[in-house]
Amino acid sequence: MALSPNEQARRATYGRGICEGLRMAGIDNPGAFMNANKMARIESGLNTMAVKVLDAVPLQEVWSKAQIVAELHRTGCGAGRDVVDGCLATLKDRGAIKEPKPGHYQRVAVRQVAANDSAPVATVHPIQPAAAPSSDDTLSRLANLGALLRRAADECDSLALEVEERVKDAGKDGAKLRQLQAILKGLGD
Repeated sequence: MALSPNEQARRATYGRGICEGLRMAGIDNPGAFMNANKMARIESGLNTMAVKVLDAVPLQEVWSKAQIVAELHRTGCGAGRDVVDGCLATLKDRGAIKEPKPGHYQRVAVRQVAANDSAPVATVHPIQPAAAPSSDDTLSRLANLGALLRRAADECDSLALEVEERVKDAGKDGAKLRQLQAILKGLGD
């Protein structure tokens, strides 16, 4: 797809604006930041089989489809070649893997900025299967939720007491106003 000169200029300006905004937000290497976020979005949109295929594709080497299928079978995934072909095509279209030579695939490295360094570091963040939370984690979350609910209940109680006090004060002020009206009415007669 050929872009017109106006479209190229618009995209260049937009890209510069994004990079400048990220730099102003304290991100030294916006290219690495955007790459890591893009890969996270790609990985979050994959189905289970595509994640397994992505995990089977190596980062350091270029593997053929047969090697990838063998690795999947070794890990206990009995995916057929047509399923693997579809997953590889999807992963390639989304940019998670590349095909340096026909029929051979390699995983794309995610560039991340190290904490003390502005040079990108190649790392891979495989998607972990969703695991059931541990009982300690669940109990901890429930305890935190219980504490939060107790604080909310205490806040509601204090607000209710404050409102009740205001209603009593308004009632007293209303009684004083009625007395004043009765006195004024008696003077007028």
